Amino acid sequence: MADKTYDAVFVGGGNKALLLALYLIKYAGMSVGIFERRHEIGGCLCTEEISVPGFRGNPHANIILPWYYLPVLRDFPELWDYGIMWDQHLCSDGFVFKDKENCLAIYSDKHDPNQEKTCAEIARFSEKDAQLWRQMWDLEQDDAFQRCMMDMIFTPAEVKMADASIIERQAELYPKMIEAGFEIDDLLMKASHLRIAREWFDSPELQSCVLRFCVSSVIDITDAGQGAGSFLGMASTLPTIGFTRGGTHMAAHAVHQLLNQMGCDFHINKHVDKAIIENGKATGIRLSDGTEIKANKLVISTLSPWQLIDDLIGAEHVPAKLKKRVDILDKEFGCLMWYSFAVHEAPKYKAEAFNPDIHECQWLGLQPDPDPMHIARECLYEKLHKFPPFEDFAPTVGCHSLVDPSFAPPGKHVVQNEQLCPPAGAFTEKEWLEIKNRYADELIQIWQDYATNMSWDNIIGIDTNSPYDANRQANLLPNGTMAGIDRAAYQVDENRPTPELANHRTPIENLYATGGCWHVGSNAGSSEAYNCYKIIAKDLKLDNPWGNPDGIEDPQSLVDELRKVRKRVQDTAVDTEKYRK
Repeated sequence: MADKTYDAVFVGGGNKALLLALYLIKYAGMSVGIFERRHEIGGCLCTEEISVPGFRGNPHANIILPWYYLPVLRDFPELWDYGIMWDQHLCSDGFVFKDKENCLAIYSDKHDPNQEKTCAEIARFSEKDAQLWRQMWDLEQDDAFQRCMMDMIFTPAEVKMADASIIERQAELYPKMIEAGFEIDDLLMKASHLRIAREWFDSPELQSCVLRFCVSSVIDITDAGQGAGSFLGMASTLPTIGFTRGGTHMAAHAVHQLLNQMGCDFHINKHVDKAIIENGKATGIRLSDGTEIKANKLVISTLSPWQLIDDLIGAEHVPAKLKKRVDILDKEFGCLMWYSFAVHEAPKYKAEAFNPDIHECQWLGLQPDPDPMHIARECLYEKLHKFPPFEDFAPTVGCHSLVDPSFAPPGKHVVQNEQLCPPAGAFTEKEWLEIKNRYADELIQIWQDYATNMSWDNIIGIDTNSPYDANRQANLLPNGTMAGIDRAAYQVDENRPTPELANHRTPIENLYATGGCWHVGSNAGSSEAYNCYKIIAKDLKLDNPWGNPDGIEDPQSLVDELRKVRKRVQDTAVDTEKYRK
């Protein structure tokens, strides 16, 4: 006899589980139990005092984009006031170049909604690029563009195949893309992001800005087949880079608060051993202590694909082809040195003489010169399981405490850093412990070339987060990549993580799967949870907010919610001079 019974049982309590649970309770009327191995829920939505007590950092998800929580903010609007408050810096993205002590600032949608300031900065390097950027931003503002974006993000693969209106919306958009200067031919569809950047933009400064963000989105810019559509999406995203006020864990707190009110049960420090499978159907889960939990309707895994197949289900229950495909998933790219520094004062860059606004840039790259081959070589070195040489270090840094005082004590700051690095298995435990200390020294040595105050005298404490540390999260094994799996051209969209699993069903009836390794993946957003509910609702004929039993949705309500979120943040912007003080 089961020790406890729910309609739906979750294996894992990360952000995908929390967001999916909202829909199962509200629209399906299910009782839900969430079982989490770690000591708290939220997964990559985590913010902790990691460098020094009183200084808060995001040890995983750091960039939050305005589309991340659109469905849940539309369907559960109270979550904004509960803590899912998106915000932006003065400059959302940028690059500082050492050779000429200059910089390129991409101003945020909050502070530059028409991108006039950004275009003026780009024009200092290329008038042609500034004009193309202006045309791109006009395109981004068009609902036709955003409807296609919502289709791409919030539609499961099989629903895309069945929804003819998606093609109609793409046909409506394409002439506008051509008019804006972004005609896409077969070459561009098959090209790498590096190749596309060089064709569309003349200035290496702008090329580097876009390409460095591609790397932060777990895209190897040297990989062929990524395509111009993906690159255009990356470029148009730069002004919308933002963060969650109070840290990304605020989103987990917000959903946890609402789920508690809705009657969801949480079980932490509970290790799930196996799914209980009877006659090919999942009927519950068994914990490592022998406790059995019955699932009346479904079990949902938020584990990695290999945990799902090898541990939860058992290879004996799955086709050999699927087992093989999961075994050989690419999962090395996106390994990071992801440090958090507690400092006395925020970095003061020499390039502030060129543009003082670069002081407050959320995602700021540091590069010896504008040549994007520095970024390309970082990608190639990671493939070789090596750190790049000093001349190719192109780290990013950001200082949330400049705009959100909750991150640090009064007068102090927290600065976070991201740098591509080899996977965890490239070095032994002893070697990683030495590397972690050495990298801090190397980064400070490099940083001082850009910001003279970034010496050890300015450092109060450091959290040294590496792939070795990320491996303590079982779903990131064996390489410690923050992405779960790579975003190679054959591991995205309808192939993420494999064609057999992409629609969230598993070979076991009533057992569904989602998580960061599913579409769109590699982010802290809601698409993986929302799309999973679309499939579950379709299979079980459940109520839903989009009003179609087949999961087909008019994306306009999501576009409207996007505009609402961005306008809400724009309305809080103040005069730039006052803001800087």
